[in-house]
Amino acid sequence: MKFREPKLLKHPERKRVAITPRTESQPRRIPEYRKSIKIPAILAIFALTTTSCTTEKSAPSKEHLCDVAKDTETHDLLQKALRTDQYRTTIYNTNDRLPEKMSDELNRWKPGRTEFTTQICSIAPKVRRLDGSLGFELSWTARDGSTKNDLPGRVSYYNFNGALGEANDIITELHVQCDLPGTLRNPSSQVSLLTAGSSTLNIGTKVDQKMIDQQMTILYRVAQKATEVLGCENNPLKNDPTIKAYSTPEEAARAGN
Repeated sequence: MKFREPKLLKHPERKRVAITPRTESQPRRIPEYRKSIKIPAILAIFALTTTSCTTEKSAPSKEHLCDVAKDTETHDLLQKALRTDQYRTTIYNTNDRLPEKMSDELNRWKPGRTEFTTQICSIAPKVRRLDGSLGFELSWTARDGSTKNDLPGRVSYYNFNGALGEANDIITELHVQCDLPGTLRNPSSQVSLLTAGSSTLNIGTKVDQKMIDQQMTILYRVAQKATEVLGCENNPLKNDPTIKAYSTPEEAARAGN
């Protein structure tokens, strides 16, 4: 996954850093990482239409990817990640729009092409003292891993029946083989669906392994809905996740829990 550089603006009410959205025509850029400090990989954005916390619906497949039903484990983990139970969800692409956009990107995809992303949503605390948010996005990457970018810092690795994940204190990624029907069958066989998440709330804080595992669980649930919305015929994330972190990608690849 590649990251774009943040742009600093002055907030009209408070002196803090705000993040400007990257248009979807812009490729991701990777900032220079320094060993002495942590540079955020920013996916979260604070604009566009805002929605409130959602409740359980009768048709889960119709819920937006970022909708989290109350009284569920994922909702509890989301509150822990946000450090509050008061939050707002900003939707960038609806369930109806995502298949069209991802299909268009897949048809344009080719090895070596600059990777473009489709933003899904951001979830931010309503509490003024908490700056930052969780952000989620989708993209296509080479299935053989040739376009993969290593995350900086200490990284944990995961394997969900062949869906490989990795995470550091800020970024969480999950690579899934998503076989699509019809004319998309051949191009989808060459790529992996990359669901990526970030937590700018973690910048400058100490994050333990338990929190990283919790954020991977949240990302898995978002990716699980993404495979349903896009119509992945192989149903790659049909099972509930068994979260177990490994210290190397090789160890995770051999595990296949």
